[in-house]
Amino acid sequence: ISASCCRVLAPLPPYDTAPPTTMAEVVDISIIPKVGIEEASMATEAGTSGSSSSSAAGSSAEEDFYIQCDAPNCNEWHEGSTLSPPITPLTASTYETWHCPSCTPYHGPSKLKSVTSMRQGLRKKRRIDFVKLNDPAALLESESNNNGIGVAANDVQEIDFRAKLELRRKKGMFQNGMTAASSIGTGCCLKVVTSGGKNEFTSKYVNTHGFNQPVLFATQQPYQIGLKLPGNHFSFDTVAKLVGPYRKTQVIDTATQLTTEYTLQEWVDYLSTPENERTRILNVITLEYSQTPLGKLVREPQFAREVDFVSQCWPKTTEDLRRILDHNNKNSLDDNEDNDKSKTSKEEEEEENLTELLKELQEEIPRVSKYCLMSAAGSYTDFHVDFGGTAVWYHVYFGQKIFYFIEPTTKNLKIYSEWATNGTSSSGRGSKKSNANAFLPDLITAAGGDVFEVQLKKGQTLFIPSGWIHAVFTPKDSLVFGGNFVHCHSLEMQLTIFRLEKKMRVGKNYKFPFYQKLMWFVAWDFLKQRDDLMMMMQLGDKGKNSVMGREQQVIQQICGKYPNHVLLGYKALAKELESWSRSKQKITTDQFPENMDVTKVAIQLGELLTKCFAHLGVNTKKEKASIKLEKKEKKKTTKQEKKRHNSQISQEKKKPVITPIKCSSSSSPPANKKCKVEGCTQYKRSKCDGYCATHYREQLSLQSGDNIDYNAIPPPGRGCKVDGCNKYKKSKCEGYCLMCFRASVKTTSRPSTSKRAA
Repeated sequence: ISASCCRVLAPLPPYDTAPPTTMAEVVDISIIPKVGIEEASMATEAGTSGSSSSSAAGSSAEEDFYIQCDAPNCNEWHEGSTLSPPITPLTASTYETWHCPSCTPYHGPSKLKSVTSMRQGLRKKRRIDFVKLNDPAALLESESNNNGIGVAANDVQEIDFRAKLELRRKKGMFQNGMTAASSIGTGCCLKVVTSGGKNEFTSKYVNTHGFNQPVLFATQQPYQIGLKLPGNHFSFDTVAKLVGPYRKTQVIDTATQLTTEYTLQEWVDYLSTPENERTRILNVITLEYSQTPLGKLVREPQFAREVDFVSQCWPKTTEDLRRILDHNNKNSLDDNEDNDKSKTSKEEEEEENLTELLKELQEEIPRVSKYCLMSAAGSYTDFHVDFGGTAVWYHVYFGQKIFYFIEPTTKNLKIYSEWATNGTSSSGRGSKKSNANAFLPDLITAAGGDVFEVQLKKGQTLFIPSGWIHAVFTPKDSLVFGGNFVHCHSLEMQLTIFRLEKKMRVGKNYKFPFYQKLMWFVAWDFLKQRDDLMMMMQLGDKGKNSVMGREQQVIQQICGKYPNHVLLGYKALAKELESWSRSKQKITTDQFPENMDVTKVAIQLGELLTKCFAHLGVNTKKEKASIKLEKKEKKKTTKQEKKRHNSQISQEKKKPVITPIKCSSSSSPPANKKCKVEGCTQYKRSKCDGYCATHYREQLSLQSGDNIDYNAIPPPGRGCKVDGCNKYKKSKCEGYCLMCFRASVKTTSRPSTSKRAA
């Protein structure tokens, strides 16, 4: 239970065949303290009868009390009785935010609730239960009702995403992401055509062409890309039977983008109702089924299996862990069979420790490669980036999906992070800003970006690269099989998304599980390939070549095996690992592998990659020299063209002609008081060499040549209303300057005395 509210947590099996009939089937008796076993058994037999049973239940509840840390990126559970001072359900309700002892040095001490907040906590609050939201009468419940299910407009903002998308589609905001077959166009999608039943989209294809755009298989069968799926007549009910009808899963409400929990049987009952009778549009996208009977019926595509770091780099046997230990002690990898036969006691203890460590690693292995997505018609998943920057494979078993893609440029990722963290998401949760209902495509297109629309139909498969921002709309009831995988072709993007998640303070439950520990094993696997190649060289040449010669050959093989973008990704990983090895935060240090010297691995990976790039730089010296010569020639040509252009402009320039300014007033000054510029009807000014003020300023600008505008023209609304007059208007002169006002007064006749009297 958390500090803010109390919840009953009952561990559920991965799949069940029948509902639990007694309390003993739900609660694991091994976790109940010895003191409370008899009382619990008596309570189950006798029911709720007597104060002794209630007191015993209260004592056992206090002993089994757990509290969750509220610090960002922690969210760990702690037993209340083991803390100092001990925390009970009563004392936990007094905390506003509770920090565990490990987070207190970084996030400060726990905060107690104020008196006003404690009083407000005793009052009845609005609660949202999406199970009861299917009942239309429940939506009309008010706060005064006993069940407290009322939904107020101030608490949750409901949005019609279908109307939003349709309006922007009519405006032409979305670009068509589909392109011609086997060609890359202006859209975001690339279609790969398979010929002769062979799969062309493999790791070899990605080594040469890269994996930076979504890849769509529109007409290919699943077996052509190495994807294994269940047979025909597979429905939502079949998924519930194979995974377990009483297994709980997260359900997203489309209108509010909030989550709740359903059992799979409840979810199947919801989907079995007709579409016009559903009062809420719900969606399931986080059902992981790899450890259920359904996991044996589905196999990932060939490309995902070939490049997935979890299946390739995570330790599977004790020999892998022993090699890591040997690498910590020495660089050589000698395995003697005689030593294996005569094991000492220390080696036996080490073997036991390795087996225990392997069991822990098998429990911690990230299981993200197989997900089942069951969506009702009209459901919508708002714009997001998959956790850890993972790539995604996505197959529509039946139904239809519409994707909206945004390319992960630095500008777009910045807009996305601000939109997600500042509370300006479409759901409007927790936002106090005026743009609380901002739609991300509006922000992207306003900044000059593009939003691509891609439609997926039944039987089509889509691969989404790392970091792509996307949203999904479901026009029909759909069943989708998909999964996430981390690979070497987008390591730089994956690390940027990891840092972005850390900056956005994404919760632990929404991050890739044990991502940092996986990256340490990835680095170790890369170094292991180096060691294996060194052993092969040593056995092949039989000691003829020197160590330096063998290292040079190994580096040549590594540079020939991996393309440049993969080596750049490993180089970015080496820098990230060096910063992690120096970190003292518990979040980072907890994910250090127990049997690995992390500083040594980070340093060796960085040194190996510097040697690889030095080798690549030697081979490309001539190319770099030619590129420099081309740049120098371009600079020379541009400088010469600029000189010619400037000389032509200077020759074409003529002496400025002074244009006379004509006064619109009827009276003109006498000849001896006129400006000496021909055609000018302005008076000459004193100390201006016979010019008026305007032409005197022009003469000064021509003589000085400093390109300063001496002809100060009054701003709009403050100049004389006579055309051609550049003087300021005077107060009480009816919008004229003093000169023009006098001229206008002379032309008008004087009013009669009778008019003055009137």
